[in-house]
Amino acid sequence: MIYHFIDNYGTFRVNNPYKISYLYFPLTNKDGTLLSSISPNLAGDIKKDNDRFLTPPATVEDIKNNPLCRRDFFIRTKDGIVYQASKPFPQEYLECGFLYHKLVKENELFSLEILNFIPFDLDAEVMWIKIRGKKKIKITPTSFLPLYGRGEKSLRDHRHVTSLLNRVELKRYGIILKPTMIFDERKHRENTTLYFAFAHHKSLPPLGQFPTLLTFCGEEGNLEKPQAVYRNLKPFKRKQKNFDGKESCAAFRFRELTIRKGEEVNFFVIMGIAEDKQYMYEVFNKLNSQKKIKLYLEKTKSYWQKHLSSLRFDFKNKLFNNWLLWVYFQPTLRKLWGCSFLPHFDYGKGGRGWRDLWQDILSLILRGEKNIDKLILNNLKGIRIDGSNATIITREGKFISDRNRISRVWTDHGVWPLLAIELYLNYSENWNLLFKKIPYFRDHQLKRAKEIDLKFKEGDFFLRTKRNKIYKGTVLEHLLVQNLVQFFNVGDHNILKLENADWNDGLDCAPDKGESVPFYCMYGYNLKRLGNILEEIAKRRKEVELLKEITFLLDRLNHPIDYNNANRKREILSHYLEKTKYKVSGKKVRIETSLLARDLKEKGEWIYNYIRKKEWLKEGFFNGYYDNRGRRVEGKREEKVRLLLQSQVFPIISGVATSNQIKKIITSVNRYLKDKKLGGLHLNTNFEAPYLELGRAFGFSYGDKENGAFFNHMVVLFAYGLYKRGFIEEGFKTLHSIYKMSTSKFSKIYPMIPEYFNLEGRGLYFYLTGSASWYIYTIFEEVMGINFFQGDLLLQPKLTNSNFFKNSIEMELKFQERKIKIIYQKTNTKKFYNPKQVIINGHPKKLKGEIVKIPKEVILSLPPSNVCMVKLLLG
Repeated sequence: MIYHFIDNYGTFRVNNPYKISYLYFPLTNKDGTLLSSISPNLAGDIKKDNDRFLTPPATVEDIKNNPLCRRDFFIRTKDGIVYQASKPFPQEYLECGFLYHKLVKENELFSLEILNFIPFDLDAEVMWIKIRGKKKIKITPTSFLPLYGRGEKSLRDHRHVTSLLNRVELKRYGIILKPTMIFDERKHRENTTLYFAFAHHKSLPPLGQFPTLLTFCGEEGNLEKPQAVYRNLKPFKRKQKNFDGKESCAAFRFRELTIRKGEEVNFFVIMGIAEDKQYMYEVFNKLNSQKKIKLYLEKTKSYWQKHLSSLRFDFKNKLFNNWLLWVYFQPTLRKLWGCSFLPHFDYGKGGRGWRDLWQDILSLILRGEKNIDKLILNNLKGIRIDGSNATIITREGKFISDRNRISRVWTDHGVWPLLAIELYLNYSENWNLLFKKIPYFRDHQLKRAKEIDLKFKEGDFFLRTKRNKIYKGTVLEHLLVQNLVQFFNVGDHNILKLENADWNDGLDCAPDKGESVPFYCMYGYNLKRLGNILEEIAKRRKEVELLKEITFLLDRLNHPIDYNNANRKREILSHYLEKTKYKVSGKKVRIETSLLARDLKEKGEWIYNYIRKKEWLKEGFFNGYYDNRGRRVEGKREEKVRLLLQSQVFPIISGVATSNQIKKIITSVNRYLKDKKLGGLHLNTNFEAPYLELGRAFGFSYGDKENGAFFNHMVVLFAYGLYKRGFIEEGFKTLHSIYKMSTSKFSKIYPMIPEYFNLEGRGLYFYLTGSASWYIYTIFEEVMGINFFQGDLLLQPKLTNSNFFKNSIEMELKFQERKIKIIYQKTNTKKFYNPKQVIINGHPKKLKGEIVKIPKEVILSLPPSNVCMVKLLLG
């Protein structure tokens, strides 16, 4: 572990961070309208989105090797020696907290502190440079920030040509870059965006500046040795004609000054992006003094701490508690960032992916956030009538088909919404949500991307009726479409078509004959869960209303078919897709709720029985896939075993795997996927060759990404499934392996769960991973055993002695607009624990079975300002 925590609020330090490569830290505000990354050498980038970068876009190699991606501060002494803030000092440490980044460096002459943060409600990053003298020295300070001022694509496409558009405006306190236009050969547009940087010392402006890279570096110099600094060149105070059309920078020269021993001087650089000058100057006026910046820093720290306070875990261990706090924060970062804009995530172009939307809702529900119903409704607007969906959401309710404009479909996408919505229903009791009416998404993709509508014109992207009216269906109808379509969408082996990939994006080369067993399991699970929901609805509604065309998929209502006949299933789906291809009738039919429930449950049960019979292998695990030649992927081939972790995880979560099969799966996973040195679980065994009939994953080096890495999302889902099915000890070991790898000396990361660990145990792809949502969800629902049902709070902890660092575990959550504090206290030492006594608000209550129920009325009987105290004694 490279860091240590210095308090109980997540603040950590790293000594000599320059000794570790590829570190980076995120900075943003509460709305994610400015996004920065920063590393211990001050590298990274600052942007609003993929089209508006203040500084050059930075990949993970850039933060280590590219000086053009660094913020910097140069200190030139009277005798000509230059000290550079981005370079290592004899002594230094890094301190990070919610949400700031501070470097503290020392040499024999002075100590240097560089603190960066984004104020919680402003679109600007602040860089605070503090110098404290150890001896009397005379210095000339110069700050540096590269200015890019355009979109990511211009990095390689017309880099020089787009620099010709640059126009700079020199101001007393700084510089404004406003390119004349946005260069796009499809249609050039006027640019309205302002890229700015201002600076001050004692609220006074800099002495002058060097507004282009050439004026700063000089003909003979470079960013490692800029002539403006090393030759102490005179800065510019007025704009010169030759400043336009050049690569720009914000390089501010401050006045020469003398620092005495023990004296402290402070410099501030404010850098940001704005759409109008009024806002830009408002930002500067809020940050134009040391006092104002110090106040904003404290407000920003307080904002993030308050944001984190709605759900708290206390395992009585400083390291685990603080690490868990950062994991809990990760879904917030992913909500704000999407899967883009940090140095590893250089493939992203902004927005969040479909799975991200629903996984992040899990943690938002647990946090007690408001307006989740609105979020759910907006997300569901991305569903097409063919059961597929737009893959990227750019903002609430606004979707695009695909980040790379490729017509494709992920076969797993229909699984995720129901998992989140069912949790919300149990948490909120808002069953009316299921009957809210919303439109469907409509674009050029038809019949699950098998056909393209060449006549489609971009408009509002809503599905319409034959009378050209926007069609709206209920939330329930949207969920039914997603899951019913996939029941019939089968390949030659009567298993769900893999289409262009499933959860494993690396399985993207089997669109014709590929099939996915794990997600057919999950659609079976969803169909049964929807059946249960409908049985609950039937108590209040005898009938539900659906689009007429959907009845084609409800064969059990009128003309039952043989589900063992894959061709017949495909015929039904083909008929439905043809009828809904361009528009729908708009006609509604009323269906008896109990009959609809029965239809769904029969379909789900068929999937369970079929997969148990057809896909269980004699080697002791499930086959998960068929490749593009229709061949079974997993099992024993030429004395080598092929096994993928996700092929076992989803049969376990769904309930397809029997208890006896789970025991054999655990044995197989430990034998073939568990790493003896690092203790983690590989995503798959080594196939030892590219596999272009299945996917790109097998072209990656083994141990990276989707080819055998310790891929945390699937590892935590494996732990979740094991807990869910009652394999508590194995669930704990699996979940704990992520914590052990995250905090090991090999991981070389800050506190978090990365997307994956490689063969060396190094963590890669920081912060923006769905595994964090599922880790917190697993701790909450399975380990701590906290569930919601019709307004009541249910407790059924699955704690082992290994979960306890001391004798108790505490947590705080929000439910029914009340704060609830839960204490689990063990009364003895055992391998597993069961409830022995429950005390609610100081009053002992009688236990009834292993599930402790805190009724809604008990919680609501307390004033909103009071804390509901629940203590559960375990033995």
